[in-house]
Amino acid sequence: MNGRWTVPIRSLLVTACVGVFAAGAVPASRKHKETLLTPFPAEVRDSTILSPGARHVAYVRKAGGGEQAVLDGKAEKTYAKVAELRFSPDGKALAYAAQAGDTWLIVAGGREQGPYPRVGPPAFSPDGRRLAFVAMVAQDNRAVVVDGTPGKPWELIFEGRIEFSPDGRRIAYGARRPDGWVVVVDNRPLGPYEFLGSATGIQFSPDGTQVAWAARAGKQWQVVVNGKPRPACDNLGELVFSRDGKHLAYAAMQGQRWLAVVDGKPQEPFDAIGENTLQFSPEGKKVAYAARSGKGWCAVVDGKAGKTYEGIGQMKFSPDGRELAYVARQGDEEMVVLGDQPPRPFHRIGGGTLVFSPGGRRLAYVARSGTGAFVVADGKRKPRFDRVGYLTFAPDGRRPVYAATRGEHAFTVVDDKEAAHRYEQIWMPPGENLTFTSPTRFHYVAVKAGNVYLVEEELD
Repeated sequence: MNGRWTVPIRSLLVTACVGVFAAGAVPASRKHKETLLTPFPAEVRDSTILSPGARHVAYVRKAGGGEQAVLDGKAEKTYAKVAELRFSPDGKALAYAAQAGDTWLIVAGGREQGPYPRVGPPAFSPDGRRLAFVAMVAQDNRAVVVDGTPGKPWELIFEGRIEFSPDGRRIAYGARRPDGWVVVVDNRPLGPYEFLGSATGIQFSPDGTQVAWAARAGKQWQVVVNGKPRPACDNLGELVFSRDGKHLAYAAMQGQRWLAVVDGKPQEPFDAIGENTLQFSPEGKKVAYAARSGKGWCAVVDGKAGKTYEGIGQMKFSPDGRELAYVARQGDEEMVVLGDQPPRPFHRIGGGTLVFSPGGRRLAYVARSGTGAFVVADGKRKPRFDRVGYLTFAPDGRRPVYAATRGEHAFTVVDDKEAAHRYEQIWMPPGENLTFTSPTRFHYVAVKAGNVYLVEEELD
């Protein structure tokens, strides 16, 4: 679906912090606390990253003829070059690649691993306790280094990708040897295959007991689960496990038609299946995706096709799995479709902004009409701003909470009331919304007067 309007990390951007409000608006003096994280000179902005959970900030700066990683304002050791900054998923550890002379290191928590002729970006396990990366070793071979120990050398590592199981105990990656490609799972090579699938990748089930990938044999492809191949097809698209790990679905092409295969059973074929739409409901009982027949697109739930539109984009199940919301395009307008409710058309719906309340009874999203943006909650438009992002619901599900900009000012909005405290920028990590740490407290990162702050704010 074309014409996405999204709010990336730095798009809530303004250049001053002066208390100016819309005519007739009454600002809310919400209780808040600002904690200085780091000075923020202009030259470091392109390298800046936020930790998951938005409590730490890191960037690269030039120093002493070299470069340094700076974490929350504290500079680390100087190297010739610093690159590929990565936070652990819990946000507590920072790792990066560093050049020392003609060699490269991986630095994590101030500890160096290496040196090697070349290294790839660091990859943390989901629990943040383990670290892996690809390194060049003897005879220009590559090895995966896990917890500081290099594994077996290979000709290449598939796309430089390393996959940990959700509990961090298992690891898998693709590797090339003289007779073809293999998938290495827990140091055991499985294969060989002619090639591995990029769209499917290598995926562990959420419980870590299964690992699946796509492999090509001759002119056909097959999904392989725990080393056992499934029936061959002409091409493969996305592959997803249910949250409990008990169900598997993937998009397969047979001839010129695409179909979803759910737990080994093929569903009705279509001309196309929408990219990034195949998904299970949270409890794993339903599977949904967007599909095209001719020029029309529809949402398919448990094999049943819905109403046809010119395009269908993002799709999202409610937390209880009872409702499916998705964005549909008709002509020059986009709308959110939810059950039997009449959809309301707008110029654009914000990409990735569909948000259900914790109980799943309410839905909100960001829409755009003309040059203005606004939140739509329960089908009703909220106040209009220049930009809106990081939309979420308070934990009690009663109030949508989000960040917005007007002119040169960024602020938060609760109950349609703008916060009185203003910033030059408000940030959250990509894919994250404003984060609640209690029923009444949320936080974000903000820029003001050349500094970065952690801002903790209380609901009224």
